Amino acid sequence: MTLLTVNGVERSFYGVRALAGVDLEVPAGRITGLIGPNGAGKTTLFNCITGVIPPDKGRIVFDGRDITGLRPDQITQTGLVRTFQIARGLPRLSVLENLLLYGTRQPGEKALTAAFNPGAARQREEELIARAVAVARRLNLMHVIRNPASDLSGGQKKLLEIGRALMTEPKLILLDEPVAGVNPTLAKEIGTHLRTLINDGITILLIEHHMDMVARLCDHVIVLAEGRHLAEGTFEDVASNEVVQLAYMGRRKVKVT
Repeated sequence: MTLLTVNGVERSFYGVRALAGVDLEVPAGRITGLIGPNGAGKTTLFNCITGVIPPDKGRIVFDGRDITGLRPDQITQTGLVRTFQIARGLPRLSVLENLLLYGTRQPGEKALTAAFNPGAARQREEELIARAVAVARRLNLMHVIRNPASDLSGGQKKLLEIGRALMTEPKLILLDEPVAGVNPTLAKEIGTHLRTLINDGITILLIEHHMDMVARLCDHVIVLAEGRHLAEGTFEDVASNEVVQLAYMGRRKVKVT
């Protein structure tokens, strides 16, 4: 089953084409890697999919629904959420508070509910606290759950990014370089966490430059170059593809398959 479909997505910035008609499909229940040389358009594609910037052309369908042009909060409500290459936790809030901010269905945010039905707000808050604690325990963050996010290591901030995504109860998580700047031991731990998410029915599309991580984790790999779909297949397939090798070696013009 295809969970996410991207058809002919284009995006330009001041006349420079970052995406030149990208087509791809992300199957449900798998980890799909999105790789390519610097400037290939990977993060721009993530931004278009998640509503951070609108595509100039093309169509994006998630779980059977056209989400092209929706706001980021509307897209998150459909079950599609992303993390960022640079962790974006609020530094003065604790790990627990950062997780709670991303909890869904918070009636206490509505003035009338908070004033006239405080019991519902308290009950939901207790449910979210329980979920946040479960997420922190799952990601080995319980020992720092009361610490401000600013005190976390780089790897722990990456785990907090994943945890905040999990608080939204997602169907698909887009991860932008989840182990960038992380020491090898914690990078391996993050990989293990990602694989358990698949076992729980969550689908993952990730950008990653560490090819050992891609080879170890990804069931399927899609290659972008110069804003276009270049190749796809298993990691072994794309690693042995001469066109992909030329793209990584810096050739300006590549043949699109």
